[in-house]
Amino acid sequence: MKIGAMLRMLAGAGCSLAIALGVLASAAGGMSPAGKTAIAGEMPRAGPAAVSVLGSRTAEVRSAAAVQSLAQAMQPDFLGAIGVPEAWKLLDGYGANVTGTIAVVDTGVDLKHPGLIPYLTDGVNLLDASKPPQDDNGHGTAVAGIIAEIADASKQTPGGADWEMKIMPVKALDRNGEGDEANLAAGIRYAVEHGANIVVLSLGLRRDTPEMRSVAALAESKGVLLVAASGNDGAEFGARAAVQYPAAYPTVLAIAGSDGSNAQNRSTSGPEVDAAAPWRVETLLLGGGSTIMEGSSMSAPQAAGAAALLRARHPDWPVAQLRETIRRTAEETALKGWDRYTGYGRVRADLAVKAEAAADWREPNENRLSAGAFPLGAELFASWSSSADVDGYIVDVPYDGELSVAWRIHDPAYVSGAPNLQLFPMAASQALASTMLTEASAVRWEVKKGQYYLRTAKGQWGDAGSPADYRLESAFAMAPDAMEPNQSALTAHTLEPRSQKWTGSFNLQGDEDWVAVDLPRTGKLRIRVDTDTTRIDPAVLLQRAGETGEEMDVNADGKGEEIVIPEAEAGKYYIRIRNAVSSNPEAVIGTYTAQLEYITPYEDLQEPNDGPLTATPLTIDQPEIRSGLIDRAKDADWFRFQTDGTKRIRFRLSSLPASVSGTLKLYDQSLVLLRSWSSADKGEPIDVKLGTAPGTYYIAVTADAAFRDSYYELIVQQEEADPGFNDIAGHWAAEQIRAAADEGWMTGYTDGSFRPNRPLTRAEAIVMAVRAFRPGSAGGGLRFSDISQSSWAYNSILEADEAKWLSGYAGPRLEPNRQITRGEAAILFAKAAGLSLSAVPKQLFTDVPSAHPAAGSLEALASKGWINGYADGSFRPAKPISRAEWAVMLTQLL
Repeated sequence: MKIGAMLRMLAGAGCSLAIALGVLASAAGGMSPAGKTAIAGEMPRAGPAAVSVLGSRTAEVRSAAAVQSLAQAMQPDFLGAIGVPEAWKLLDGYGANVTGTIAVVDTGVDLKHPGLIPYLTDGVNLLDASKPPQDDNGHGTAVAGIIAEIADASKQTPGGADWEMKIMPVKALDRNGEGDEANLAAGIRYAVEHGANIVVLSLGLRRDTPEMRSVAALAESKGVLLVAASGNDGAEFGARAAVQYPAAYPTVLAIAGSDGSNAQNRSTSGPEVDAAAPWRVETLLLGGGSTIMEGSSMSAPQAAGAAALLRARHPDWPVAQLRETIRRTAEETALKGWDRYTGYGRVRADLAVKAEAAADWREPNENRLSAGAFPLGAELFASWSSSADVDGYIVDVPYDGELSVAWRIHDPAYVSGAPNLQLFPMAASQALASTMLTEASAVRWEVKKGQYYLRTAKGQWGDAGSPADYRLESAFAMAPDAMEPNQSALTAHTLEPRSQKWTGSFNLQGDEDWVAVDLPRTGKLRIRVDTDTTRIDPAVLLQRAGETGEEMDVNADGKGEEIVIPEAEAGKYYIRIRNAVSSNPEAVIGTYTAQLEYITPYEDLQEPNDGPLTATPLTIDQPEIRSGLIDRAKDADWFRFQTDGTKRIRFRLSSLPASVSGTLKLYDQSLVLLRSWSSADKGEPIDVKLGTAPGTYYIAVTADAAFRDSYYELIVQQEEADPGFNDIAGHWAAEQIRAAADEGWMTGYTDGSFRPNRPLTRAEAIVMAVRAFRPGSAGGGLRFSDISQSSWAYNSILEADEAKWLSGYAGPRLEPNRQITRGEAAILFAKAAGLSLSAVPKQLFTDVPSAHPAAGSLEALASKGWINGYADGSFRPAKPISRAEWAVMLTQLL
């Protein structure tokens, strides 16, 4: 069967394909109508860049009757968090009113909302010029509502400073919160050209474009401050999430979301983040009233409002100084200094308004120990006090490539020349060679992935003892990957016909990577491409020589693509990998990992791997499927992997024949058996997760019967994040909590927390014990009168009682919601585990005499090594047991 027919057959089974005509055509498959995208932020495969509001979520709604002006009732919490009331008091003292225009480029605003009417000025509807910029989605109203609430806060001090600034509504997105790059750029341009001083952009796209760069530069040249949301991709994409554009530009104030003094894990992080503001806010609702909204979309207008207050205090300051002041007056969060999650910290309007000009607030930073962060794609402002003054910065470089730093000198004595900029690897005393880019006022270095020290000093101009203010801007470009040049089929890099992986990049505009492989025999051919950034939407073309190729591009930005041909005929094949965010995408910072799997029938390409000495090596940082055969009764396939830290590893053995049960055995470096898992039933997969310490590990795959006519599939991969629990990082029992959750014994709460220190109730402990020990189904009725059949714990308590676990509760009442003590928990655990108890137990703890009801259980548990007391020799049996302590006890069974 030809490859085209094969892929079309797969498409008929539920896959979506884009047809590439020959080797020159580009894909347009999977694109939403008119190049638009869903509100969640998926980009089209080609055509105009899609823009969307950043997925803000409505959590609660209040009626218009309940709330006419939020400031007249109870002020929203975010106002206090970012210091707005105090900022207004300061402006009262300075006698400074807030004037000018702040534009909201979004879905429009509710032109009839009583909370907005006093602040509105003329705007524009870019979707239909004959109509006003009326919101038909609600997102723009929520964004404008936050600005209105900051304005309303001035009314708390009558007779003081006033908010006279107007809100300009610019409707660039439709009722679904969707639009394209052209409308976004036009919206910013309109605001700049019609008198806006600040533009709020609670929207974005995942790729850089010339038009967006141009309009951002226009705003800077006209003295207009752009404030944009970083994005809401953190939870879905983890480390792959990249700050969206236009927030990613150095001259745009990029605002992430925060929860109190902590980062918000759903907010997109990255080196471009300048500051953060509350993620969850109360704001205005389309149609009247108010609502609770979440997202970095709600964080950006808070920073814009703070900038408006700062501008009122210093109307003569350039926008670059406004940005820098927002950064330097931000309140540090849980992470000290700059970090990729909250930038320089939480926005503080009061500290910004109070601040005077400060040329070099990063001092002291004269050496590597005191140097501050200089993130990639960011700007910073500072001052050299004299020619002898040294300012140092730390630069983290994520890949091999070229680092450049551009400068702008603010010194009347400066005419030309370069400052003294030197770059050192962190452990080196020798500076790297540099290239001066005179026309761009920049210097460039070739760098490897790692951390660097940038040493800066004033150049040879003016008086050596006079100060000089300066601005630096960092940029980075990827190095060509190892297979370049391979821009076309004619220059395709040739691969050996075997299973393998490689990493590539798109370091040039319109870059495409071609490889070729000559298959000697018919076999299974699988190509999978994954990326480490949401700025790449991988698309894979597979083309047999002399035939028309087929491109697979069914998933969105940041997600992998895969082509599988079960029976690829012998011959030469071309594979093209490109970034499908547009037909001619910009160069991007990030990589893709390609995996080619070629398996001929009935041959185990992992062999020989029958023991630890010949174990097949695995990598765990990317999904990697290994296929194999158990071709004889006692065959065992061994694999080896390493971890460089405490990791959470997923093990999955699947695609077993329906008549076969498989077994996975995990060994440490000394070949000590750690765990063993078997199929629950014939043909059933094994899918488990386990926390591991740093080291080398071995996996052995066996089966209860040989099979030679199909392949099993083994995946061993590192999990990107803890599943669902947002409050156990760094907790002493984090590993045991994860293990208990993996086994299905314990669960978390709907807000994503586990609450490890929360005391456990009797009902909760019994339910978890039943899950772990499985005493068996129960019949009859329950003897406890305070538990109804409708209770969530009824069946578990019935099972436990019939198993004689609850014999110590002799009365008619169990009191299920009462906190269970450590002594009761020990009794429950010992009975559930079926341990034999001594009639005359020893006294093991100072506060548990031999006659104590829990003494026998504690002795039995201690003999197993399952419990310990406190350092003072006590056990504290009357103290409530916490959820974390119970998790530790349960995981003793593993």
